[in-house]
Amino acid sequence: MKKIAFYILSLFVVLPAIAQNNLKDKKHYNDTYVPDAVVDAKYGITMYEKLNMMLGGDTVRNDQNGYAANGYLEDFYTTGQLLHKGFYVDGLLKVYKNYYPNGKVERNFRLVDLKKSKMDIFYKDGTTKSKIIYVGSEALRWEDYYPNGTLEFVEAYDKNFQYYVEKANYFENGSPENTLVLESKKKLLYTQTYYHANGQIKELGQMKYDKAMFDYVRFGTWKKFDENGNPTKAIKYVNGNVQSEKDI
Repeated sequence: MKKIAFYILSLFVVLPAIAQNNLKDKKHYNDTYVPDAVVDAKYGITMYEKLNMMLGGDTVRNDQNGYAANGYLEDFYTTGQLLHKGFYVDGLLKVYKNYYPNGKVERNFRLVDLKKSKMDIFYKDGTTKSKIIYVGSEALRWEDYYPNGTLEFVEAYDKNFQYYVEKANYFENGSPENTLVLESKKKLLYTQTYYHANGQIKELGQMKYDKAMFDYVRFGTWKKFDENGNPTKAIKYVNGNVQSEKDI
């Protein structure tokens, strides 16, 4: 199997590109695509995701002779600019790149090994929008970025997808909005922190992952703070439920 994967990756690099037929559910003209019909302002170019066999896609692409496509294929915009370049096996995608009408890469999907793959997605100016690592069809680690390049969100699981090893959101200026930090893998205990926009801590306490409930619950004493960093309230939790609350 490793030799097969290596062969496929090698073909992606060395095989010549072949312009192929269009996907039938999108507007097209002479085997090309109207830019506004395939580039979504929010999600980018997603029409090839259903062909991505590594992420569970099961839609088969046929070649101009009606057979399942194999090899290195390309699609183009009506402007002549390259839209898509991918390697197909039995009509399904293994590795590929999509491009914006301005020539910038929109997303780059490639194999790491037989189970793991990576997807990088970009804004129209080339700035990174998302970085995703998949194991099978599940995202093991996902990072999103603001248009200015700062990290917006990160979520990462353990190798068995049972619990978070990292989770955080950030304001556009780069300062944290909330963070979930794993303190004990054995007990699955976390420190959860929420922040005001000025960087001061807003709320702080402990969380634990409840395997029976498949959820994260608050426990112990949590503290709230005002925008100047002064503590305002203490709240005691037991299994996610408030037991007592007092002003500080």
